[in-house]
Amino acid sequence: MALGGTTSEYDRKFATPVVTHINQTDEEQAILEHNAHVEALETLATDLRNCLEHATDEKYKRYLAVKLDRTNQRLEQLRTEE
Repeated sequence: MALGGTTSEYDRKFATPVVTHINQTDEEQAILEHNAHVEALETLATDLRNCLEHATDEKYKRYLAVKLDRTNQRLEQLRTEE
């Protein structure tokens, strides 16, 4: 399975739409968006790990490892912002 595109494209594709209340505050909306972003990055990291496990080409493995490392760094940043 080949993965392509950017993290933002992945977010748009896999982020779960959230039903919001009319009286929802900006803070509540920001929290929901933050959680959706974290969830999308976790899904991306899982998919990257799966691809890395099954990849045979060394160049592609290095690419996946770098992409996975960057995804994990971004996840760590987002988790410390909570």
